[in-house]
Amino acid sequence: MNSYDAFTPFGWPIVIYLTLAGLACGATFCAIFFLHLKERAREGQSYEIVKTSLYLAIGAILVGILLLVFDLKSSDRFYLNFMEFNPTSAIAWGTRIITLFVMLCVFSLVLLSTVNDNDKSNPIGPVLTGFLIFFALAIGIYPALVLGQATIARPLWEPYLLMPLFLLLGLHSGFALVQLLTLDKWTDKSLEQIRKLDLGAIGIQIVLFALLIIATTFSSAGKDQLFFGEFALWFWVGVVFIGWALPFIASSGSLPSKNAIILTQLCFIFGAFALRTVIVFSGQGTQAFIGT
Repeated sequence: MNSYDAFTPFGWPIVIYLTLAGLACGATFCAIFFLHLKERAREGQSYEIVKTSLYLAIGAILVGILLLVFDLKSSDRFYLNFMEFNPTSAIAWGTRIITLFVMLCVFSLVLLSTVNDNDKSNPIGPVLTGFLIFFALAIGIYPALVLGQATIARPLWEPYLLMPLFLLLGLHSGFALVQLLTLDKWTDKSLEQIRKLDLGAIGIQIVLFALLIIATTFSSAGKDQLFFGEFALWFWVGVVFIGWALPFIASSGSLPSKNAIILTQLCFIFGAFALRTVIVFSGQGTQAFIGT
């Protein structure tokens, strides 16, 4: 990647931020899932999964903010994006979305702290749930809009294809990390249902990424660089083998062991990071702009 440092506007802090934003989105949806479908978790432990999910969402997005400030090289620039609103700037919208998202998650945790784990009542009503869903979706897709502002110069960053892909990566990796942190609280039925969803998620990821490569004006030289050049190791090993093949094999048979589940979820998380790495770096490499 070093050969691109001289002229690429987005580097590793952005890649990590994209991953963390996706984790925050997925963790929030995991919280909502267990909040309203408590029978899918072990009796009396669903609220623990909800709380862990919300803490994870808050932590991930706050670390992401620090990375954004670091990438901007100045906290004043981040402050100006917040105080001086530009409705045409995706970053300006993002600062507000992040702030409201964190406030909603904190408020939800405060409400959850007022009930016992075995309490059947739901302290988070439909209105708050709706806001959580809306802002979690926004957290999941708005980074694609940030990249999409440069679509003409960087055709691989087509926002209408990146939005569902980034959202899916976030949901998948967020559920995976929550599952790693709370595995002993999941029932066999829950694990079996998530395993089936994992298979579908892998297939949709492959289709969306294929559309991104085929349906955009990403150049032939850029594709060669992605599949056989500087980014080939990230793509074939990080994305295809670790992110897709290993989890697919592990999820295709009978219910795997605990160690196999842990390995599978780690593969999902790393695969999501690798795919974002491929998209960000290969999408802005000079070869991507050479005409087909």
